[in-house]
Amino acid sequence: MKLMNKNRNIKLLSFGEVLWDVIDGEAFIGGAAFNLAAHAARCGLDSYLLSAVGADDLGRKAWQEIERLNVSRKYAQTDRKHPTGTVTVSLSAGGQPSYVIHKDVAWDFIDAGDAIVSDIASEKFDVICFGTLAQRGCVSRTTLLKTLKALKDVPAFYDVNLRQDYYSKELVVAGLQRSAVLKLNDEEVEVLSTLVFGRRMDATGFVKVLQDEFPVKVVLVTMGAKGCLVAEKGNSRMMAGRKVRVADAVGAGDAFSAAFLAGWLRGKTAVEAAEMGNMLGAYVASRSGAIPDYNEEVRQCLDSGRR
Repeated sequence: MKLMNKNRNIKLLSFGEVLWDVIDGEAFIGGAAFNLAAHAARCGLDSYLLSAVGADDLGRKAWQEIERLNVSRKYAQTDRKHPTGTVTVSLSAGGQPSYVIHKDVAWDFIDAGDAIVSDIASEKFDVICFGTLAQRGCVSRTTLLKTLKALKDVPAFYDVNLRQDYYSKELVVAGLQRSAVLKLNDEEVEVLSTLVFGRRMDATGFVKVLQDEFPVKVVLVTMGAKGCLVAEKGNSRMMAGRKVRVADAVGAGDAFSAAFLAGWLRGKTAVEAAEMGNMLGAYVASRSGAIPDYNEEVRQCLDSGRR
């Protein structure tokens, strides 16, 4: 795959959920697709969102946040039949989140007709990002498949993002077959190795078998404070994490993904890009909410990564 010139604007399309995470009674804008798009915009990419929110107060607030965070709403929709998505988030003593994801919400009904898909194809996107959760609804899954087909020559970033019981072997395998980059966490390695290959493996073994059987160029296994495993062209390397006091880990993986893509699409190696991902993911974990403001140190690190 030919990577982009680091001096030109890079276009990212993020497909999936926009929702509000309710943490200790306080609502934070979120959803993996939105978090990724917002952090990608802050990393200097031209970031677009293909999603839906309801015609309600939370939907109107979501539009405000989308605009405030410089994410394009060109392909985002208002659904007048279904409410804006919400998730009840519970945090462990160590800040790790668990979720109750409410159903039949706007992002379950992302509906792009042929004209919109054609317009998306003409945008010349450099990457399309998707996950598993946003495919739990038939309407949204159909739209994703149409979009992936229209962007068949565009590399795909697949963040597995397993939640509750909203996944299947068929769904996961289809994502693996379309991915240039796969991101998952160490807990998801245990689930997917059994689901896809019929046996539990550690991260290194899983990555080797995966890249032998699927056309995935880069695999990223995030491991929280331990760092991440990066596999590219059959070679695996463990990248050390950054130690921080965790406020909550909501959105940290999405921040990792955005910083990784910003570096990788500008021509950095997967290892170099993952270093940026570790930095931003750790910073977000040290703050409350999925999209905290960046401090000067983070901004300087991201700026240096553009050169």
